[in-house]
Amino acid sequence: MIKLYQPYMGEDDKKSLPPSVIPWDAGSNTDNSTREYELFKQIHQANSGSSDAWGLVSRKFTHKSLLAIDDFAHFAEQKLNEGYDCVFVNPMMGIEALHLNVWQQGVQCGHAGLDKIIDFLEQSLGVTFNAPMDKNTFAFCNYFIAKPPFWSAYFSFVDQALQLLDQEAANNTEVGSIYAGTGSYHRDLNVTMKPFIIERLFSTFIQHSQFKVASFSYGKIFYESKFGVKFGEFLFQLSALKNTGLQLQEENLLAAYDQIRFFIYSNPSYMTSISLLDDPPDFFLTKEYAELMSHEFIV
Repeated sequence: MIKLYQPYMGEDDKKSLPPSVIPWDAGSNTDNSTREYELFKQIHQANSGSSDAWGLVSRKFTHKSLLAIDDFAHFAEQKLNEGYDCVFVNPMMGIEALHLNVWQQGVQCGHAGLDKIIDFLEQSLGVTFNAPMDKNTFAFCNYFIAKPPFWSAYFSFVDQALQLLDQEAANNTEVGSIYAGTGSYHRDLNVTMKPFIIERLFSTFIQHSQFKVASFSYGKIFYESKFGVKFGEFLFQLSALKNTGLQLQEENLLAAYDQIRFFIYSNPSYMTSISLLDDPPDFFLTKEYAELMSHEFIV
């Protein structure tokens, strides 16, 4: 059995949740700088003593992932019954296609100083952060369902990293100032670097742990639905090239991958377009959008 939670803010928001999820009051989050991480810990505590696998997905889940919540739950239950410890979906298909790992993406997209935090964590934890990541480890948005032992080990890893960075911040070191400073996020200029680090620690954890993890694999039709036929087919093929190169350890394929993705890197307008399509604005979740779509206009 799995338990899939979804957060809400206020009674109106709670009423809009699908019946298959368990509502969780996001108003109980006392530290917005950690986003859903504190909610994870609250749910973990509430499930103390239970052997059920569980996960928490935001109200943006289907909006970002193109998957119905019930379909994700069915996929997760199947894989967990097969012996997997954790199941995740990475909704950022374009980002995965264009980047070797989640940390490189953070540096490229403008999280100023993240490279220094990466170096610090690598040295402090003795774990490689900049290793290439295939589809089995590359993940954004924390859309995962896992068994209790996985959650406990995951919390231990993330807490250790955060404690090290909190100490740096308390000592006013360069790394600490970067960590406590702005995340340079265009949708929220007040947010610090902290949630962007927490989000990426999941990928590093599963890459270096002994847990058995399954990822949802998107077919080409999902890419074309999200990015359009031309962009979608291109990104699907680019991701396949990267993953094949990593699987076979073929330097020629990875060199070709670097050369092709540089075309997108060197065209900021393309990068912006892919980013916006990969993570659509919240406007498409508003009542105004729903109202507009409820009408059929004839010109």
